[in-house]
Amino acid sequence: MSCLNLLNVPIRRMFNQSISEHYGPVENQEFEWIYAASASTMMLGLVIGFFIMGDLMDRFGRKETAIVLRCLLGLSSAVAMILSFITSRFEFYVFGHFLVGIVAALKVVLLIYLAECSPDDKRGFTSMVVNSGGVLMVLVLTPLCLPSLTGSDSLWCLLPLLCALMAIAHLLIAIRFPQSPKQLYIQEYKEQEARAALQFYYGDHYNIDEAIEEMETERLYESHKNVSLKDILGHGTYRYCFFLVLFCAFLPTCSALNMKLQYLVSWLISYGMSQSQATSAMTAISIVSLPLCFVSPLFIERCGRRKVFILIAALCTLEWVFLGMAQLLHDAGATNPKFSQLLSVFGATLGQCAVNLGLLVMAPMMISEVCPHNTRATISQLTQVLPAAVGTVEVLLFPHLRSCFGAGIFFFFSACCALLVVALYRKMVETTGMPVDYIVRQIHSVYSRKSTAASEGGNYGALFHESSSLLSMHHGVSQQ
Repeated sequence: MSCLNLLNVPIRRMFNQSISEHYGPVENQEFEWIYAASASTMMLGLVIGFFIMGDLMDRFGRKETAIVLRCLLGLSSAVAMILSFITSRFEFYVFGHFLVGIVAALKVVLLIYLAECSPDDKRGFTSMVVNSGGVLMVLVLTPLCLPSLTGSDSLWCLLPLLCALMAIAHLLIAIRFPQSPKQLYIQEYKEQEARAALQFYYGDHYNIDEAIEEMETERLYESHKNVSLKDILGHGTYRYCFFLVLFCAFLPTCSALNMKLQYLVSWLISYGMSQSQATSAMTAISIVSLPLCFVSPLFIERCGRRKVFILIAALCTLEWVFLGMAQLLHDAGATNPKFSQLLSVFGATLGQCAVNLGLLVMAPMMISEVCPHNTRATISQLTQVLPAAVGTVEVLLFPHLRSCFGAGIFFFFSACCALLVVALYRKMVETTGMPVDYIVRQIHSVYSRKSTAASEGGNYGALFHESSSLLSMHHGVSQQ
């Protein structure tokens, strides 16, 4: 569905025609507000998806939420967009765009589900393979969005049709996979089913008994089956995990990703490109950054989460800098638009490199690695809703902010990303290849200063009394 934003020109024409036919002609500025509001419905879907995500994970299960519900919603969104094409009603497209936001939100559950099904030394690899697969699919579909192919007024509906077929295929294949072993063992107390799931996912190369022992230790950590925001903020370990995930979740919001998805084609056109040139530029951006898709699964395990995440934040900062320079030249009325075009394409390439390195999997990866199982649903929900809400406002207001402040708004977001670089450098811990129980134990030894339940059984303070420094984790602590 990401490629639908490359169909900006035919979809805008469809919107204009639909509004004129059913509501009468509108002024250009009014149309821009309607179109921006329609674009922000995807972000609204993200907010709602993140808001209900935690309850869905616990109520229906990881697999059912990540596979069944997500595929059905994806199919529904594609059908709504096809109906928009058939009936010439833009409202169907807006509804489909809204459902796309919910589907995108539930991808977090998919990544958590896959991480819980993966061995400790393959969690990052698995998440990055999924991320790279999505990027490769966008690259394959991008050339189809050229005006001579599906990017025309009469053929753009073929892209949502293809997405519908892919959703059906995904559902028919993935429905056969077992439930998350951690959900089966820790949450549902089904040891035999958990062993069978571990055997399916791990194969014969890992010790199933050791995996069960790790999950048993993780289950013993839980002093509450479910935790609230008050519980999280009142517990040093939970609080640290919450804010670390929140930093990672805010980086995509502060980056140019959301704005590029909606407006990059129109930016390039405003800098003097045609629709075909803008689409070709998008294809070139994807091709140049493509090698990172193949190396990122190995890179995340070889170099570690901390270095990669800081690099991603730095790339997001530089992306805004170059996009801002392009806008600055445009605002100054530069006679040669080539410089603005080149700077914007180079900046967007840096941003795509950040995506290929794992920008969108940072928060889900941290949820699955630093958060105890009983906190994941709550922390997932809380740390995703606020960034998504901010992103909704960004997408809605950005055209107006760009027209009012020009390049200044670009440099403002660059400063926000720079602050997150500093925050990750100061607070990020290394988790590569470590069992979740060991990671949480190390975090607890440093950040859990006040535990009102320290004398009770079944909590971190009662189980472990260690003084290891997280600073040593930055340089790689060996597993115990």
